[in-house]
Amino acid sequence: MTAPSAIQSTTDHEIWLTAMEWVRFHMHVVHWVANPYLPYMAADEDDLFQEAIMAAAQALIVARKKNSPQKLTPFFRVIFKTHCLKMAAGVQPVHMPHDILPCPALQEETDDHFEPCLGEIKEALQGIKGRKREVCAWILQQELPVTTLEVAQHFRVSRRQVCRLLHNTLLQLTEDN
Repeated sequence: MTAPSAIQSTTDHEIWLTAMEWVRFHMHVVHWVANPYLPYMAADEDDLFQEAIMAAAQALIVARKKNSPQKLTPFFRVIFKTHCLKMAAGVQPVHMPHDILPCPALQEETDDHFEPCLGEIKEALQGIKGRKREVCAWILQQELPVTTLEVAQHFRVSRRQVCRLLHNTLLQLTEDN
């Protein structure tokens, strides 16, 4: 149960600080709610912590409006579960039978690697506009494969946003073809 003084916060800054403190002391609840959705999220511990703070701030506001501080945890669980569902829906996992997946050990190594020519890249990205095009072009310009973390750091966004952008771009490319 949360102390009533935590619910009486009035300014946005106080609510945010109270939410941060509440989440720090209730990380077990955060993990308990998020655990079923973790395999489907492109999120790390820091992402969970930030989402939990936002959910806790919303729960504090709702608990204060309804004048029921004893229901802060149930409000938080419902709100945070919704956040987890949205994070899990960002990237849809692809389920493939294991016998279809290529085995790198069985493939012969060759010295010549497939490199798409500039014309093929431009043609493929023709239907892609704006930020999606910028991110895809940057990824394709790299000499070595890059991770979503490297892309996120380069464009100063979260890994989840990069995964969602790439997923939506791939869907758009497959629909166009």
